[in-house]
Amino acid sequence: MFNLYDKMVMDASSADVEAKAARKYYKHIGILKDDGAKVAILFRTVPEEPENCLVIGPKFLSDTYHNAFMRALESAEGQASFELGTYLARQKFPDGIDMLALLHNDNYIKKMPTKDVIVTYGPGTEGKIALDKLNEMIAKENSISIQELSIKDDKHKETAKKNKKPNNAKEAAKN
Repeated sequence: MFNLYDKMVMDASSADVEAKAARKYYKHIGILKDDGAKVAILFRTVPEEPENCLVIGPKFLSDTYHNAFMRALESAEGQASFELGTYLARQKFPDGIDMLALLHNDNYIKKMPTKDVIVTYGPGTEGKIALDKLNEMIAKENSISIQELSIKDDKHKETAKKNKKPNNAKEAAKN
């Protein structure tokens, strides 16, 4: 049983290179420009405010919520989503609470200028890009303006109008 790994190279630098090569990189992950704090990018732009984005710091979540959030972010559906927030709106934490609703209600979601968020998509400096530059690239690729990148919830507004209760008998009679 001794010398089982006698052919294994114990060089720290080669182990580091191998680890970096094997590391997976995920969409919707970034760091803050000022202090390097890790963030998850829920929405790359905000409606009517294309120079802002919505992020959370996953490290501030409790362990149970953090693990469930990271599983959702790393899932195939989470990675395939255009905006992580739209996917999280359909997900629940282990205790049954809607993910996006809890993040919003408990003030985990923060609005940040897109120029202050760096998206990490690969190793080293060549694997990083400022979110405002990434938004410009996506908009140019899709032949749209940056303002049009934000998710617009027209369905919600239509549903709200349909479900709106009349304030008085006159309004009820009109319908």
